[in-house]
Amino acid sequence: KGFEWYIRQFGYHSQKASAVALHYGEITPCYVVLPETTIAEIHKCFPNLKIIFVARDLVDRAWSAMIMELRDQTMGLSAGEFADGVTGNTSNNSNANKRAKLSAAQQRRLEQQSSPSSQPDSYFRDRLRDATHDSRSNYAKHLINWYKYFPSSSILLIDYREIESNPRDVLLKVVMHIGVEEEKAKQFIASLNDDEVGQRINAATTSVSSASTGSSPTSSHQLLTKRPMLKKQLEKYLQPYAR
Repeated sequence: KGFEWYIRQFGYHSQKASAVALHYGEITPCYVVLPETTIAEIHKCFPNLKIIFVARDLVDRAWSAMIMELRDQTMGLSAGEFADGVTGNTSNNSNANKRAKLSAAQQRRLEQQSSPSSQPDSYFRDRLRDATHDSRSNYAKHLINWYKYFPSSSILLIDYREIESNPRDVLLKVVMHIGVEEEKAKQFIASLNDDEVGQRINAATTSVSSASTGSSPTSSHQLLTKRPMLKKQLEKYLQPYAR
């Protein structure tokens, strides 16, 4: 949609009327696999860009991505489409309207169909071999392209496990990385309560909702531990990328 459209999404015009300096950003796993030509264009447009790469366990990342993909397919969405019609595909809005009219029983049936338990191990083995999931598992290959255009000082690497084990330290690293002075960054982190720091917002962290099952949500990681043979197969396939 063009550079001007992209810039408008961040509301730079509203910042001019504000006395507070704002930092803008966005997040998507799609960026890590961008072709080198696109990364070069990004650098040309935003030479001072600050990049944050969260490195998740390869098996957990692939499993979570495949679960999200299964859920989206059940809802009638193809890869790269969004339920709010961002891509301009009117069928997305139609799908959203249809889902809103479903009865509680139909909603439960839809969630059951999108549950990983509805698919055999072979389904996930085949999906992992697909270019979408295979490519995103090769962290080193894609990070090399980003380092060709951006200095190491512009790229912050974070171990996903640190987000859970030490979220305050991760937040401090992020805030300082995007340009906030150290003292102000520490004051900001200290002002947050534990609930705010530990809040998790991720559509793929739960696979089965408590509303439909009457029980607590089940995490994607817990679901994989119940399929030890599949987990071993995923580990074996992704092992070369972990070197």
